[in-house]
Amino acid sequence: MQQLYLIVGTLLACHGLYLFIQRRIRCRTLPPKFWTWDPIMNFDWIFSCAFNATVQNSLFAKYGSTYRLPKLTTPMATIVTCHPENVYTITAGKDWGIEFRKDGMGEMLGSGFICTDGAEWLRSRKMLRPAFNRPNIDNFDVLEGVASDIIKQIEKANGSVDMGLLLYDALMHSSMHFILGLDSTEKGDGRPMDAQQFNKLWQQGVLGMGLRLLLGGPVSKWLLPKARYTQVCNSLHSFIDFAIEKEETKVHQSDRKAKSMAEIVSPQAKDRADGRSQLMQTMLASQDTTGVLTCNVIQILSTHPDRWSKLREEVLTAGPELMTWDGLRENKTIQNILSETLRIRPVFPQTGRYAIRDTIIPSGGGPNHDEPLPVPKGTFGISNAWGIHVNKDIYGPDADEWRPERWNTVKPTNKEFVPFGIGPRACLGKDKALAEAAYLLARLVQRFESLEDKTGVWKPEASFSMKNKAGYKVAFKVPQITIMQYSADEDNYTTRPERPSLFMSVIRAESRKITYCELNQLLETKFTISPSVLFLATALIYQRASNWAPYQLRNCTEAIKRADPPSKLIIRRDLCNYHR
Repeated sequence: MQQLYLIVGTLLACHGLYLFIQRRIRCRTLPPKFWTWDPIMNFDWIFSCAFNATVQNSLFAKYGSTYRLPKLTTPMATIVTCHPENVYTITAGKDWGIEFRKDGMGEMLGSGFICTDGAEWLRSRKMLRPAFNRPNIDNFDVLEGVASDIIKQIEKANGSVDMGLLLYDALMHSSMHFILGLDSTEKGDGRPMDAQQFNKLWQQGVLGMGLRLLLGGPVSKWLLPKARYTQVCNSLHSFIDFAIEKEETKVHQSDRKAKSMAEIVSPQAKDRADGRSQLMQTMLASQDTTGVLTCNVIQILSTHPDRWSKLREEVLTAGPELMTWDGLRENKTIQNILSETLRIRPVFPQTGRYAIRDTIIPSGGGPNHDEPLPVPKGTFGISNAWGIHVNKDIYGPDADEWRPERWNTVKPTNKEFVPFGIGPRACLGKDKALAEAAYLLARLVQRFESLEDKTGVWKPEASFSMKNKAGYKVAFKVPQITIMQYSADEDNYTTRPERPSLFMSVIRAESRKITYCELNQLLETKFTISPSVLFLATALIYQRASNWAPYQLRNCTEAIKRADPPSKLIIRRDLCNYHR
């Protein structure tokens, strides 16, 4: 019997030695290993990267474009990569899935495109796509209301604000209109709560959901309180259900150009819960895109006052034709600023997928870590866009610097610039987010002469999106405007047949000539006048705005000629609004 025990023990020892040797041999062909203090959950890596997103770039500099996180049970539990080919394979490939998110997201968001794969994901994608077609997103009327409110809030605060807080609230109202079809200011229509209450509960829900995703389903069920989170989710669901019911009455009004997402999705949804899930997941995906991008642009420009001044001059000279979908898309300066900001401060710096079957990624294996790497089923793959965007081989030796002019020469491939993802799962709202950020930037540049950085530091925090943990505190400066009173007699118009004794309000911006857009924004003067005085007003305006382009002068002239006296002329954005 002792001999039998000895033989069995020897065989087990040999088998263990064999497995150890095999593992060591295999590890030689694996990517470099991140030395973790927590080989069970890798919490040290998770928290260091979550609270300071720059850690990832430091790790890529240390280990190369692909490295691994081991656990007790496997030498490669997680792959982290910024290699363009690997990122494309993991993000766009069919061997990688995201259904693991259901454990953390399901109670609040249900089942939708953010946490499904295969046919179910494709169905969700097809349901949502029509909402992002250009005819449904190229009207800036609602966004103009948001921009005007933001400007008023900035002026009310004497220019000093935290743009993160201001934009989050303002854009939640815009998102509510686009996705749910609700006017956030409306009351008395039976909605379960007002917009502010919804916004507060939404933030609480997102925080609870984020913790559940971070800890994982089994752990979060034991550690996190459930009652309050469930109450928040139910309240949010009741609000979304109210919006769906309200929008269902509009489904047959097909003559309207723009429709809310709720109106588009409702007829295609399996049931109320399915429609609600699609809308809530869209709200999560879109809530930070425009806001964080715009905040990052504003904060970067606050540290480059010369660039703000140049952009302001260009925007004011361009006139109202800039403030259209095509005008903003075709403005190279604005688009370069947005692209460069997305490159160096991507809104979504990284995404994660699980290998749903044994697969291969193009790079990371072999002794030099540049050969294809076999990846077993169950491995978690993290694709890091930020690491690609600061690659000096792609963007030059100054890739760490913010320099918008680089986009006049650099031409990255679709695998080398991925701020909105790549492949079938690329962000549907990309064009909408870029257009909204461009519009908000242009409106702020029109209104404010300069801005100053009051934050002083960039501390990127990567949660759902990469925000500045220190906030977005800036100080805007309003142009110094002098409103002067003029009389026809005082201006020596004595040779005219009629000499009206009327005081004309004409704006003079310090000592320089004013621009068309400045006049549009700042002059709201009412005249009750005769034809001769109308042309006198034209002359005075020309006198102060002789740097207008010909089409701008023509617009003003035609507007004045069309006025039938007596009339009250209100000069606003298009100089063509009349109130009899």
